[in-house]
Amino acid sequence: MTSSGIGIVGTGISGLTLALRLQQLGVEVTLYAEKTADELRAGRLPNTVARMRRAQEREEILGSVHGRLEGSLVSGARVHVGGTPPLEFRGTLADPFHAADFRVLLPALYDDYTARGGRVVPTPEPPGAREVDAWSAGHELMVVAAGRRSVAELFPRDGRRSPYDRPRRSLLAGLYTGVTLNGFFSYNVSPGAGEVFSLPMVAHGGMVTGILVEAIPGGPIEPATKLSYRENPGLFLHLLEKTLAEHAPRLAERIEPGAFDLLGPDDVLQGGVTPVVRRPFATLPSGRIALAIGDAWITNDPITGQGANLGSHCAWVTADAIAGGGPYDEEFARSLATEMWKVAGPVTDWTNAFLGTPPDHVLRLFGAAARDPFVADHFVNLFGDPVRAWALLGDPDAVDALLASRAGLLSEEGSPATGEV
Repeated sequence: MTSSGIGIVGTGISGLTLALRLQQLGVEVTLYAEKTADELRAGRLPNTVARMRRAQEREEILGSVHGRLEGSLVSGARVHVGGTPPLEFRGTLADPFHAADFRVLLPALYDDYTARGGRVVPTPEPPGAREVDAWSAGHELMVVAAGRRSVAELFPRDGRRSPYDRPRRSLLAGLYTGVTLNGFFSYNVSPGAGEVFSLPMVAHGGMVTGILVEAIPGGPIEPATKLSYRENPGLFLHLLEKTLAEHAPRLAERIEPGAFDLLGPDDVLQGGVTPVVRRPFATLPSGRIALAIGDAWITNDPITGQGANLGSHCAWVTADAIAGGGPYDEEFARSLATEMWKVAGPVTDWTNAFLGTPPDHVLRLFGAAARDPFVADHFVNLFGDPVRAWALLGDPDAVDALLASRAGLLSEEGSPATGEV
């Protein structure tokens, strides 16, 4: 490895994980950052995400464990599927999730990187392809993990892997007080309307509840995602409470009368995500290679909660490949993209599938989970293993085989009682 090392653009979960891992492996790194750690702390809510066990394990290996407050680990999931009657079940997570506001987590990772001697080059304006190419002269390889201009200019959309050209959901994400914390992930499906998710999250100052509303455009939930909290806080909260009561009733039951509110006016995010897979690498005008990882490569809707986990995974695979040595040419980039797609492909297919109407075999799985705690546990633990998740959820025969095996076992043992939701 020469003294020039690796240049990384972006300070999201992918860029910072990659920088810390390369640093740990003895590879020289330069991080190109639009914001300082303090600016990240002071920004608007970027998302509401959970990191599953494998992402947490990577942070433990890095020695960068942050935000492990009491009550911050998510130990189970409660599922509600609307209908007449509704389906309800709960499952226990073998490996708890952890959810932290990225304005808490990312600055802490940033500080770890700089405290260990990491070099940061500020980029006052969003860089484009020209800047990335210019920086590449000082590095063996450029990795783009974030950036609006650079992503759009360097990595075109892969139409084969990008079935949608517009958002499939209208989103409302926020951090709320006045909701009783119970250590569970709440997963609510309202057919024809959308989905509502909630989980306990670490925020500045302690534990809050993160709520994500995913509304089908034109459906009954969409109005709640469009109102401005700043313009009319009372109406915003009233409509959200009404929406939760109808489409996420178990979550609504945990709202404390008169106490429900956003943590603050900057603790809300509204809009939509167009799912897209881009080309995973580019040949710069100089002839050098730039890799895309994280959101620069793949942007998925948050409906399956895999974004941060996929970003962490891809950063780790990329770091190990880089540490193995160059040349960092097109063959290297193509081989690395193939390796990353082994997880990214199932995540993308699963996420895109769940943006459509739930197929019959998934509804059969939900129905079985409401009757059988084993199936309930099996389903909720799929979120921690996306490859296994898609192998089951994408295959009607696999679901039917699982249900048939349980039906045979239960006929011998007697039907178990489901847990109270």
